[in-house]
Amino acid sequence: MQAAIEIAKQAEQRKAEIEQNRDIPSDLITQTRTQSLSRLWVAKAYDGPQKSVREVMEIWQKMAYHNGSLAWVTSVTNCASLISGFLPTDLAKNIFGTDQAMIGGFAAPVGTATPTPDGLMVSGQWSWGSGIKHCTHIVAGVKLMKDDFMVGAGLVFLRPEEVTFVDNWHVVGMKGTNSIDYRVQDLFVSNDRWIPFPPSNPKIDALLYRFSFLGALSLSVSAVGLGLAERAKDEIKQLLQQKVPLGTDKPLSRQPIIQHKIGMIEGNFLAAQSLFYNTIAAAQKETENDICSIPMKAKIRLAACTTTHLCLNVVRDAYELAGGSAIWQSNKLEELHRDMHVVSQHAMASNANFRTAGSVSLGNRVPEFLL
Repeated sequence: MQAAIEIAKQAEQRKAEIEQNRDIPSDLITQTRTQSLSRLWVAKAYDGPQKSVREVMEIWQKMAYHNGSLAWVTSVTNCASLISGFLPTDLAKNIFGTDQAMIGGFAAPVGTATPTPDGLMVSGQWSWGSGIKHCTHIVAGVKLMKDDFMVGAGLVFLRPEEVTFVDNWHVVGMKGTNSIDYRVQDLFVSNDRWIPFPPSNPKIDALLYRFSFLGALSLSVSAVGLGLAERAKDEIKQLLQQKVPLGTDKPLSRQPIIQHKIGMIEGNFLAAQSLFYNTIAAAQKETENDICSIPMKAKIRLAACTTTHLCLNVVRDAYELAGGSAIWQSNKLEELHRDMHVVSQHAMASNANFRTAGSVSLGNRVPEFLL
């Protein structure tokens, strides 16, 4: 944990460089690899740390407190390491068998793949490729097609040299994640480099791999939001104790209306953090006996979505409460405001997930690949 925080502090000191280059410097990526931050969920069978979901989420929250872009890249690339528990042994060793393994990409089936006797013919363009230029393999979600009909979904493992990178990451926040598009056209991928998706039957029987795969991804996004919100809460409290409005001799922190608003910010943050970690605890408890159930998967997605929504409120309220002070790039709240608005737009933690969770709650059948 402490090593991860120290790397994040370095990233915070190099914010201008990171945002200008729209990428994390290679030396910081090297440090994250040395600390296995992109492979915390790699199975022990492949010499991985195999950390619990709770442990890893705490790391992302603490890293995001200092630098959102670094926390984002390490969290989403680490998510791919969860799949190590679901892969055939040979494929798992090929992908995760080195301590330098770093896997990124977009798992949703937006590309297409036509099955052949020996593999797949893959074409497509994927977005949100956070950190993929640093990755040893790049994943891509595909629709399995037969006679122009989708018959399933898969996840292919691409080599960096097979991929065309599209330099289009010009965004409002999370600038350092370099979450560019990438594409392939009529690329043959052999049968030993793809699996059905989402994975449902772990090859390794361990509590970690009974957890919801997509749920872990959604929680990772929200954990970054928690770190941003925690920092915004601390930043605004410090500012309000120092800022004295024109015409008065007392800091803003002495005004009742300001105290009321800070109480709301504190409450939203504590509610988000409590829901987040309590849901993880409940899900980990369930995995002691079996894989995550559909209702639990829905609760995980609901917790991730609600946490992100509350964190957005915390950051936005802190930014607005700071007044004109927050618009300067030298003010941390300016950075947090931009980054949090990108987190809240991610499909795995956006408001659209309320509908999915609500549908399950009402007893409707929901395709498991949505959970």
